[in-house]
Amino acid sequence: MSSGRLLYVNSLTYVIVVITNVFDFSRSITNVNTFGDRLRHVRTLRRLTQAELARACGLSQGAIGNYEANSRHSAKKVFRIAEVLNVNVAWLAMGTGPMEPQETPQILEDRHIGAAWPFPEIDPARLWALSAQQRQVLANALAGMVAAMEDDGMDSHV
Repeated sequence: MSSGRLLYVNSLTYVIVVITNVFDFSRSITNVNTFGDRLRHVRTLRRLTQAELARACGLSQGAIGNYEANSRHSAKKVFRIAEVLNVNVAWLAMGTGPMEPQETPQILEDRHIGAAWPFPEIDPARLWALSAQQRQVLANALAGMVAAMEDDGMDSHV
C-alpha cells in the first residue's frame, strides 16, 4: 500500500474512532456508578434525610452514611431500602435495569373486583414480588383457612 493511501486509511480510521468514541467511555457517564451513589441519588430525589431513611428502614443514620460514602459495600437490608425508596432492587444493588419499579400485574378474577384490599397489614406489592409458586402456596393455605373457618362457623368479626 502506498504511503499516501496508508495516510488516508489511518486518517479515516482516526476520524471514525473519534466519532464513535462517544460509545467507548473508560468510566460511566452517570453519577450513579456505585451502590452508595445510587442510594444517595434516590434518597435526595425522594427528599429524605439520611436519618429519615434510616428510621424507615430500621437502620442507623451512620449505616446509611457509610453506604453512601461507599465505605460499606454490602447492604444487608437492600430489599427493605429499595422498598422504602420505591425503586427496583436490582437497580439499587447492581445498577441494572430501570430505577423505577415495574408495575406488577393485577389479576382480578373475582366478584369483588374494585373492592378494597382486605389485608391492610400486608402490602399487595409484597405478594406480587413472590414467585408464582410461592403465591400458589399462600393461595392454597388461605383457601384452606377460609374453608376451615366456614366449616367451624367461626364468627366473621374475629
